[in-house]
Amino acid sequence: MKNLLSTLIKKEGVNSLNTRLSWLPELAHLDAISSINLSVKHITSIVNDHALSVSEKIHLLLLIEDANHQTLNQQIASFVKLDNLKIEITHHIVDVNYAYYRMVFLAYTKLIDLSFNKLPEHQPQQTIKLVMLARAIMTATHMLKWRYFERAAAPANLWSQVNTLFQYANEHQLNQLALKPYRDCASTTINSLFLQLWMLGNLNFSGLLKPQLETVAELLAMSMHEVQISDAWQPKHTFYVELNKDYPARHMRKVIPNTQAYFWHIDAFDMEAKQSLMQLQQQHLSHFKGGALKNSYLLEDTLLYLQKEWSRTGYQRQRRRELRHDIIKSATVSVGIQAVAELLKQLNLDHAPVKSLLDGNLTKRPVQTRVVNQGKTNTLMVGKEKWNILNESTLGLGTFASQDAGATVKPNRLVAILTARTQAGPAIGIVRNSKQMSGAKLKIGIELLTENPHLAQLKKFEVKKNVEDDTQKQANESLNNEFYGIHIPYINALNKPSSLIMPKIEFFPNTFYEIHFKNKREIVKFDAPSEQGDDWVAVTFPEELM
Repeated sequence: MKNLLSTLIKKEGVNSLNTRLSWLPELAHLDAISSINLSVKHITSIVNDHALSVSEKIHLLLLIEDANHQTLNQQIASFVKLDNLKIEITHHIVDVNYAYYRMVFLAYTKLIDLSFNKLPEHQPQQTIKLVMLARAIMTATHMLKWRYFERAAAPANLWSQVNTLFQYANEHQLNQLALKPYRDCASTTINSLFLQLWMLGNLNFSGLLKPQLETVAELLAMSMHEVQISDAWQPKHTFYVELNKDYPARHMRKVIPNTQAYFWHIDAFDMEAKQSLMQLQQQHLSHFKGGALKNSYLLEDTLLYLQKEWSRTGYQRQRRRELRHDIIKSATVSVGIQAVAELLKQLNLDHAPVKSLLDGNLTKRPVQTRVVNQGKTNTLMVGKEKWNILNESTLGLGTFASQDAGATVKPNRLVAILTARTQAGPAIGIVRNSKQMSGAKLKIGIELLTENPHLAQLKKFEVKKNVEDDTQKQANESLNNEFYGIHIPYINALNKPSSLIMPKIEFFPNTFYEIHFKNKREIVKFDAPSEQGDDWVAVTFPEELM
């Protein structure tokens, strides 16, 4: 790296500029965070130096970017793989990297604005224009990823600034020209880079994990060069961006924009995603469109999410079945089938029924609400995650949690929610959506299943023919270890039959299970699940069995 930096400085050929880059060799002897901070300091100084011309500032910025490019890529690659960092360390890494990309992006937008508006003979060469625009867009993409890693919204005015850059690209006819923004990058176009950024912006508040976001960025880089952007709407288009609005890509619905807008569809991407999902069900897949993926972790979950959000067909917004009432409650929450079952075991709820939220009107529970509003919180919960409940109905809850809960909270996750209500057990529900909000918060929508859960003990029951004696029969019956399931009673409000939730790892279709519940023993055959999440399945059965 030291030789490379020396070469870059020699290529300057101007003594005054050489002095402005004399610090670059120091980067080889600094750790990544220190080198990034030092670079931000010098970039700020260069951009604000009135003694330098616009062309000199552009030249210096490009060289500093080259010197930091590899280090910054390594920062992202390492960070997405780390899950157990202390919160303060995580915040520090995010802040330093974000500050660099934010400073560089603002520098590029300022220099593009100054240089592209000059007389033609004083404008930069076309190659320099292309590189500046490409790097500005890629810098914005990295800046956005670091914000999403922190579960924060896009920076203020980002999309207005990006859309202005797109207008510059149009005016100077640079959209379709191929280039390599950096020496180690694949050839791309300005349009492809804009599409990657706009589509990534469409995932704002998605709740995707760090490696999933990086996987999405990889998938977009592989696919967007095939997408055609049009300034006229056609029925085949599914996405659009309005250049005079501070928004990224939006999914087409019934209203067609009447302001200046650009349109496109991603049918080819959707088809490739479907094919990849089919292959994933048969074998491990680490490539997409024939290219190897650096981050294939949770690829199936990522593709399923994108298919749901970006597909031409099947896209629909979730609607609440009934109005929710605003409240303020604190609660402790257990996430995942094992934690929920362990909680019920601790509370000894195998034979202690309580009144369900689903039976009766909310206004009939004033005593319960008063106790909660006193600020008391039951701390017996496994995991002890603290959430705030902001609204509720008989069918669902709207909650807020800190961003640190994001690693375990995702759609179709099972949760148990315990408040300080007198003589009440935990509410069992399913996370239906999770969105990032400002202030490092997650907004989590939960569908309630019951407030009257019961713990059941199960084991697989082996039925074998020609069993000769009782001893052999007993041996067959105890072949498998016992595990816990959760009984969800009949729901009057939805006319929904009772069900049993069990760990997904323990479920086998067309299998008999021995169930101990309410001092009873039943042998039940379950054919197929009625619903399933990441670590659980639900099966229905006649209420009288329980």
